[in-house]
Amino acid sequence: MRRRRSIRDPNFLYGVVNGALATGGDTLFHSSLVIAPFLALLGAPAVAIGIVPALQVGGHLLPQLLVANNLSQQEYTLPYYNATSALRIGSLVVMTAAAYFLGVEHPGLTVFVLLLMIGVNAVASGIAGVPFADVTAKIVPHNRLGTFWVLRNAFGGVLALLGGWALRLILDSGLSFPGNFGLVFLLGTVLSAAAYLVFSLVKEPAGVPGLRRPLLRLIVEIPSLLRLDANLRRFLRVRFLGLAALLAEPFYAVYAIETLDAPESALGLYIIFATATAIVGNVALRRPADTGHNVTVLQAGFAMTLLAPLLALLAGSWQLFAVVFILTSMANQAIGIAGFNLLYAIAPPGDRPLYIGLSNTVLVIPSLAPIVAGAVLPLVGARTLFVLGVGLSLATLAFSFRFSDLREADRAALTAAAGGDEQPPSAEVAEITEAVLTPEPEEEEPAADTPGSTSELEQEEN
Repeated sequence: MRRRRSIRDPNFLYGVVNGALATGGDTLFHSSLVIAPFLALLGAPAVAIGIVPALQVGGHLLPQLLVANNLSQQEYTLPYYNATSALRIGSLVVMTAAAYFLGVEHPGLTVFVLLLMIGVNAVASGIAGVPFADVTAKIVPHNRLGTFWVLRNAFGGVLALLGGWALRLILDSGLSFPGNFGLVFLLGTVLSAAAYLVFSLVKEPAGVPGLRRPLLRLIVEIPSLLRLDANLRRFLRVRFLGLAALLAEPFYAVYAIETLDAPESALGLYIIFATATAIVGNVALRRPADTGHNVTVLQAGFAMTLLAPLLALLAGSWQLFAVVFILTSMANQAIGIAGFNLLYAIAPPGDRPLYIGLSNTVLVIPSLAPIVAGAVLPLVGARTLFVLGVGLSLATLAFSFRFSDLREADRAALTAAAGGDEQPPSAEVAEITEAVLTPEPEEEEPAADTPGSTSELEQEEN
């Protein structure tokens, strides 16, 4: 009964609908299958194409530590999500207008406007990401998070399938370039705007306020936190390597068009194949994600990240190359579902926004890998980038097998009901966060505040 009640809860449903609409909108602004080919057709250099995913990921992640530090003391964080919606929608509108009204007549200006708006959208999305993750952890029980992400992705997959079909129809129609891509952007803008509006309807419960720390001290103390929190350290290590391993992803579609002679309409076909497979995979991921097997889901995602560049090296036709996008899509879904769930499991409730912001800010560094890849692409060729992707993916997968404590944390979090994990952190976690992150030493407090915490912490570290 509890299972049915959580799924029928309006907040749960708003979150699912939000995810479905956002996935449909993101499909029509896909960095590899829409934006990259559009820039290539405008004559943009490879480094500009490489900047796109770096802006999307890096711009999304960079502001999150600052935002999380400020939001960690707030009981309610949804208003901050809502405040970014107008900026995100506005950036998409400008991108659409640039495609329609600038296009081939001013290709350089069009490229500049697109890159600028992608950056604006990414930063606004990054600011929204912290309250989104915090609100989600409040409204969805940990044992229903797997279902929550799978439903978002599954229904989003249906919209993405329709988006791929629409993309193929539009690019195969008589519409001239760049108006055809302008129509694609317009459809994506409508879906994205609807997604932001739906999530604003969520009724957010009050959270547990955490501490606000001086940002400079917080940054200086990051290494200490990573040293003391082994789960966070190991989690970030594999996410860091896994993100760096995607350095060649923005160039897959360009490689298919320029080297394997794929027609432009193949982009829609790639989206359809990748999305259809992702829908099936999401259904398969639901049960393991709900039953404390998120580490296994994460490892499966890294395995598919390894296979994608390997197949890109071996594929001899643009038809076979479709499997590369299928593997990439499946990998992103698995890593996204498991990554969120595991971070929720290890983050102390009062410091959840801080952990989310810290994790995402650290991941800015590997998100810059595609820029470097774009800069060296004319010198070394796409196949060399594929080889580098294979090597980094192999290292990522190997490190992911050192997650025994993370498995236990994931299983322990299953006992939480909706909002049930909004309890004060354990004595061990409290001691770590206070010792490392408290802004200024206060006057000595009675040791009785956390009885037995020292010996338990020593056991935890062992």
